Amino acid sequence: MKFNFHGTRCRKMAPACGSRVVLNWMRRSGQRMAIADGHRFRFPRVGRSELGPPRLGAHRSLCTKTTIGFRTQMDHKVPPKEFKWMPSNLITENFKLGDNGHVCMVLNREIQVPAHVVRLLWKNAAVRCAVDGGSNHWRDFVVEQAKSKRSNTNEAAPLEPLDVITGDFDSITEETVDFFKTTPKIHTPDQDATDFTKAITVLQPVMNQRKIQDVVVFHDTSGRLDHVMANLNTLYKMQKDNCNVFLLSGDSVTWLLRPGKHTIQVPVDLVASQRWCSLMPVGAAAHNVTTTGLKWNLYHAQMDFGGMVSTSNTYATEFVQVETDSNLIWSMGAYDFEEKVRQTPKK
Repeated sequence: MKFNFHGTRCRKMAPACGSRVVLNWMRRSGQRMAIADGHRFRFPRVGRSELGPPRLGAHRSLCTKTTIGFRTQMDHKVPPKEFKWMPSNLITENFKLGDNGHVCMVLNREIQVPAHVVRLLWKNAAVRCAVDGGSNHWRDFVVEQAKSKRSNTNEAAPLEPLDVITGDFDSITEETVDFFKTTPKIHTPDQDATDFTKAITVLQPVMNQRKIQDVVVFHDTSGRLDHVMANLNTLYKMQKDNCNVFLLSGDSVTWLLRPGKHTIQVPVDLVASQRWCSLMPVGAAAHNVTTTGLKWNLYHAQMDFGGMVSTSNTYATEFVQVETDSNLIWSMGAYDFEEKVRQTPKK
């Protein structure tokens, strides 16, 4: 038996209607007639029956699949996905991310992160990678650390060797190739992606096998905006549940906040010194952003370029929460050594 129901299509509903309006709309629809094999049937009003007392949920018989989905969205709010971040593990305490360690990656920039931080992050890494010209800068760092060790007998053990060098190899020098002659090298000539993006792609199978989720990148900027934006673009391209990429520079750490609710535990010394932090809606607008724990909080705010962005903010408490419906770039001041030097009185 084939029924042809009329008047129950959800596209006729007002887009912002409440449950009472929906029920009234369904009552009106119940007065329409349906034709089945030449017979006419009259739908009863919602909640009423010609054969007995009102039945709880009797209107459900009139709901199409789309209508039920609409009511579910109205009646039940899906909780946001939750993320927890502890940047202190990167910059002040453990210098290790995850139970299985992290990936350390060197980009083609001079390393300006404090040397002891680099050494500890490198020591605790599970995989160590240099990207094309980044191997030149890593060679410089290794040589400089070797000199320091000779002049200071209390210096730590030698640095762990590189595991791999990747890239299109248009920046690595012959001297560096010879210096790391025993290090495996993977050529990635594709010019549709940056060497940074390709390096993470190359390492993904190893990361999955060893259950490594975090990539720590030494990336100090060159002053070129296109390099800065390309690195941020890699954060977007590589976003996955099993891959977190942190850009670590001489004075900041930056990563991507995906849609959801984020709790960031800020090191106490950064709160006390009122170091800067920022939220940037790169690539697309965020229509609903709420924060707590900042000096200047946002409440259901819309953020976009050409509208509002949050820069030069700071902390009110140790715990910052950010709830967002779209991707945001979070960046925060990481070290205050230069500030301490400037504040030290000269003798």
